[in-house]
Amino acid sequence: MKILDLTDAGAVDKALAEFDDRGGLAFRERYEVPMFARLYISHAGRLYPAWAIAYAAYGYQHPPLIIDDDVDWDVDEALQALRRLDFRIVSSEPETVEEERRWRHLIWQDLVSRRNDAGLVTLDAIRSVRADGYFRGIWVDAARTKQLHPSGIAVGLKHIGQRYRDESNDDGVLYHYPVTGHPGRDLAGVNAAKAAAELKLPVFVINEVGDYRSVRLAWVEGWEDESHLFLIRFGEAPPERIINRDRSEEEPFSLEGNRSRKRRGSVTVRPDQARFKIEVFRRYGPHCPLSGIAVPEMIEAVHLRGDADGGCSDARNGLPMNAALHRAFDAHLFAINPETLTAEVRPEGPTLSELGIVYPRLVLPQLPHRDALAWRYAEWSRRIGHTTDGDSS
Repeated sequence: MKILDLTDAGAVDKALAEFDDRGGLAFRERYEVPMFARLYISHAGRLYPAWAIAYAAYGYQHPPLIIDDDVDWDVDEALQALRRLDFRIVSSEPETVEEERRWRHLIWQDLVSRRNDAGLVTLDAIRSVRADGYFRGIWVDAARTKQLHPSGIAVGLKHIGQRYRDESNDDGVLYHYPVTGHPGRDLAGVNAAKAAAELKLPVFVINEVGDYRSVRLAWVEGWEDESHLFLIRFGEAPPERIINRDRSEEEPFSLEGNRSRKRRGSVTVRPDQARFKIEVFRRYGPHCPLSGIAVPEMIEAVHLRGDADGGCSDARNGLPMNAALHRAFDAHLFAINPETLTAEVRPEGPTLSELGIVYPRLVLPQLPHRDALAWRYAEWSRRIGHTTDGDSS
């Protein structure tokens, strides 16, 4: 008997339904077929391992379900049989970037279709389409993707907020470079994530939720190596440009911005705050010029003219500061004179020393825009002697 004797589309439908009911791992274990596939059936928005489905379908058409060794299993003939029954076959090993892009969108459709009522999927569903490879940090699937890029291309990013202190919201995440105890693998993952950005290929951000996983379609929008940060954006469309260098001087400066602010419960969320941070770090470096602190985890991006005051998200309207000085700056305890570039404090204090300002004069390879410094200094001068509760950054 030969696999070409598979002639019943209904038998294939039964095999597809069994795969859905059992899950990929249990299905493969029952039929003793390999875990990972190269060729898949794309059917009703889902992906199924073609060879395994053909194996099971043959058993449905020609019982018993567990097939003996008398069947001649030719892979090409199995695919021929499936195509003859009008089932679409797709490859998980595309030869071009465009084919890889289409493959990743098929993965996304499959995962969306397999969500439960809470919007979550099983780990088995993720691994059945190789969006996760038993990895920590960044999953590259190098054996499959190195044919398209010498570094391989990132496929999945495991989101572990507790360890990496990711700054995330519904729009994206600042994803810290992985530190898994395997430096070579970590570096390979970082390079592969950059490759995904350069080729405008989406990645899957995966978060553990008990025994299930949440998965978001995402794009690597930029990175900053000194702070070990990736900017990741969620959504269907790729970013218009990648933040892989400082471009802050390439466009005209406008101090006023039209930045969106979203209210979620008692918290005001600024969707482009993460992008602003990456661009500030790109322009100035992730170190505080006033205190000398150069620990990236302690540095924040500060707006000179704040979002609440209609300020823009241009990096020239910002400075990196350590977290304590950021709070002092928001409280208008000091400002920077736009003429002398020197920090000044209120007459009644606290003093520069008490604030922890060791280097009162700004010395940077690039400076903030003078309009931003002047606006902030004028606002500070107006408020001297008055208490403010506002957060202006």
